[in-house]
Amino acid sequence: MEEIKVLLNNVKDSDYWVRKENIRKLLDYPEDLYLSDLEGWLRNGKDALLINVSMETFRALGKRALGSLVFLLRDEDSDVRNYAATVLGDIKDPVALESLVGALQDHDENVRIAAAEALGKLGDTRAVAPLVASLDDMPWTAMAHIEALGKIGGKHALSVLYECLENEDYRGMACFAIEKAGDQSSIEYLIPLLDKEDTKEQALQAIISIAEKNEIELSPSLFSPYINQFMDWMNSPQDEVRRAAFIALSWSEDIRGLPFFLKAFEDDLLLEYSLKGLLSLGKKAVPEIIKAMEKPSKNKVALAKVLSMMGEKESLMLFADDEDDEVRTEVALAIGALRTPQAAEMLQTLSRDPSEEVRTAALLALKNSERQVHDL
Repeated sequence: MEEIKVLLNNVKDSDYWVRKENIRKLLDYPEDLYLSDLEGWLRNGKDALLINVSMETFRALGKRALGSLVFLLRDEDSDVRNYAATVLGDIKDPVALESLVGALQDHDENVRIAAAEALGKLGDTRAVAPLVASLDDMPWTAMAHIEALGKIGGKHALSVLYECLENEDYRGMACFAIEKAGDQSSIEYLIPLLDKEDTKEQALQAIISIAEKNEIELSPSLFSPYINQFMDWMNSPQDEVRRAAFIALSWSEDIRGLPFFLKAFEDDLLLEYSLKGLLSLGKKAVPEIIKAMEKPSKNKVALAKVLSMMGEKESLMLFADDEDDEVRTEVALAIGALRTPQAAEMLQTLSRDPSEEVRTAALLALKNSERQVHDL
């Protein structure tokens, strides 16, 4: 058909959006009319554009391309087999499982890697056993198998990944894989890695990730031996390492984390953990919080709320004349519960504050205080 020829010519355009639009139009026609062209392009090892166009179109066809791709997975050219395995992984159809498992035994290393990666994308637990069976391969192939096991997950995959932690060559990749697939039971296998120089940063990131993902409350004692290490990592050039170290400090209930919690109050992304860390320290943190509030800060209001949550209402009275309206509002709302002459006098003063918000808070606090006295 002439229309097919025109579209096949147009999908070779160097402009991605032109190709995308013409591929969309091509899909309106029966795939049998052009699959042979796509297969031929994939075999054209000298033209990167044609290979790319072929893979893009196969991906767009999805299930409609499975038969052709499975056929190409047995092509005599290892590059073609590699491309076919890659696209089958992108399509993620379990129909391709058996063929991809067979490709794990391909004589070409790159094809074996592509097959393992594709099985990881499929996420089918039936692939775990064959991935494990061919794990003792060349290092790069084994790495692909480990990564695939992490993507698939499940008890069997995890048990194998725990064993991989004992192998120095595989430990780092296994750690990353466990981070993806791990559950609460995985943490006990990762803790010892905090003492290993080559994987301690990865291990901490995995522990934090698993705990957050599964909403696990970790014991502060878990982190106690590593506080100095976490503090050192707060200077790491890697954002992910600094974040993991900070979260670990915030869960540690260790006073040495206090300066970091106060500093991070100016970082909205870490504010939640800063709050948890400060509240876990309780009264031990109060003097430093007060010092921090005496300096200009965009999160002074948040610190005032922390003092209120800690029950440090008398400490808040120090900031009744703070220049920030919101801080004075927090003071007014908090000290109403004190029911002392000094607090009552301060509330009277705040009820005449230039800020309407502060006046409203003070009047409300006075009213609540009077109601509590009446109830007594």
